[in-house]
Amino acid sequence: MPKDLRTFIEQVQQSNPTSFLTTKKEVDPRYELTGVLRKFQEQGQFPMVLFEDVKGCDIPVLGNALGHRERLALLFDTDSNGLAAAYEKKQGQQIPPVEVEAADAPVKQVVQTGADVDVTSIATIVHCEGDGGEHGEYISSGVTLAKDNDTGVYNAGIYRIQVIGPTELRLDPGQYSHIWHLHHKEEERDQPLEIAIVIGHYPTLYMASQFRGSLEDDEIHVAGGLAGEAMRMVKAETLDMMVPADAEIVIEGRMLPHVREHEGPFGEFSWYVGPAHDAHVVEITAITRRSDAIYQDVFNAHPEHNLIGMVGREAGILSKVRAVVPSVKAVSMPFSAVCRFAAYVSIKKEYDGQGRNAALTALGADPFVKLCIVVDDDIDPYDESQVMWAVATRVRADKDVIIIPEAYTCELDPTAYSIEDPTKNGALNAKWMIDATKPVGLPFQELADVPAEVWKNIRLDDFFPAM
Repeated sequence: MPKDLRTFIEQVQQSNPTSFLTTKKEVDPRYELTGVLRKFQEQGQFPMVLFEDVKGCDIPVLGNALGHRERLALLFDTDSNGLAAAYEKKQGQQIPPVEVEAADAPVKQVVQTGADVDVTSIATIVHCEGDGGEHGEYISSGVTLAKDNDTGVYNAGIYRIQVIGPTELRLDPGQYSHIWHLHHKEEERDQPLEIAIVIGHYPTLYMASQFRGSLEDDEIHVAGGLAGEAMRMVKAETLDMMVPADAEIVIEGRMLPHVREHEGPFGEFSWYVGPAHDAHVVEITAITRRSDAIYQDVFNAHPEHNLIGMVGREAGILSKVRAVVPSVKAVSMPFSAVCRFAAYVSIKKEYDGQGRNAALTALGADPFVKLCIVVDDDIDPYDESQVMWAVATRVRADKDVIIIPEAYTCELDPTAYSIEDPTKNGALNAKWMIDATKPVGLPFQELADVPAEVWKNIRLDDFFPAM
């Protein structure tokens, strides 16, 4: 059977049954649904939760599917620390999609066009206080697909999508995104950009949407490589493009040219409320779905949102740093910086200055990253206490902390500013690096520890049988 959302649910149930929960109790999609997940978060728990009875919604909602590194590791047969390396390897093994007929596509079991289209019957969730004002419902889990009409290459991305009415959405892609460039190209021709919003699929599609490649990279091919099998695609109902045949739901529509309308505010991956502004208007032309569809939601201001973008970003930075510093060992984007604004890079340092080269490359590899800390290979970059210990004991601030002013970062960084007016939000900020590596060839104090061959082989059960 082809991989889909149900495949992933089965993997989770088999590997860790207690991390998949279901509830039949009616839940209010306005705050209460995400409130349940927020309560789990407070207790340090991140289970996948299926809400079978969502008030005002025709279908059940799956929350927090991708909210734990160990669950994402299931996709790549690795552990949580091996995610970036596994992703990097698989993203280079791109597999083209295969086309199937509508009769063989589960997403075509229910087809709504014309007067039957009503997105408000399935997208009813208000995630955070302050989202959207009057129209607080958002599709936060949609993978937006668009085709470059000049090359035929498909691009995928996850953006904030506000539900305005039965057939109208507002979508904010940001000028740094590929879909913005595709829309801009069509807008110059006075044409809309056709898009398909995919809700619910095997998570490697979500991972592929965060691939840090060029416009020439087809992210449907990337999704196939990450999954280890070709994505099954089927012709859209109202668009000149293909859509994933095994999705739960697909919303077809057109991003209109030369039209912008108010959108927001919206709780963002930064866990701050992102400001409102004018966004692209999407006219919905069709909705197709499975007859027993599951609405996969992503809690926007929550670790799940951070994790979805983290894996591809870690892998992208790892790949680019390796081209400059072949001895790089690992890259971590910590939760303390919402898996976006900081990168910890571990290298086997071979010569002085190599740490700075690694940091400069990491800062340039991803515009969102504004802090890079480089550590030696005896430091685990996934253990923040070790990284901070290296900063505290191996850094001379006057020599090892370097600041780069007025770099492009991200408008969703609360401290980013505009070049015209530094008191207003924009996309500029300082980037900085900390070289927390030891000098090469010079004396440095030795680590104080019990010999590893002693303590690592100790079995505490031998000393404390009651534990």
